Amino acid sequence: MYVTEPLMVYVKAFTQWGFLMAFLYCLTSAINKENKSPVYLSTLMLCSYVFSGYIDLLESLYLNSALYDFITILALLILEYFKVLHRSIAFHFIIFALIINAVLTLILHYDLYVLYNYEPWWYWSVYSIGVNMFDVLMILSLVFNKNLKNNG
Repeated sequence: MYVTEPLMVYVKAFTQWGFLMAFLYCLTSAINKENKSPVYLSTLMLCSYVFSGYIDLLESLYLNSALYDFITILALLILEYFKVLHRSIAFHFIIFALIINAVLTLILHYDLYVLYNYEPWWYWSVYSIGVNMFDVLMILSLVFNKNLKNNG
């Protein structure tokens, strides 16, 4: 039960919409708070997912997706190093989920473009369900974000 290409357009739109809603929620909930880290984190995730949907850095769909995941991880770590982002449960989970998504995507790229396997098999379902499940969980982690230093 893998996600077919025509259905993927709707899944991508839903994911982008989810990150937009998480961004708007973080923006409105941080109006009177000193810690704006959730807003910056959700902004970065929204930009990453929107740009990856419209700007192709590489010709291969799957390599492009993995590259955006790695660029986003690098940006998260740089912003955390310069104290723009604070470590939170959402921060750690998003890094973990992006690594998992990138690995699943690279394995699928290897299967399709190196091994030339075009027959559906169980991994295609693992990829489809896994990547989309982690996308939804990242959106939820932004909404239910908790800071590890204090509960703000």
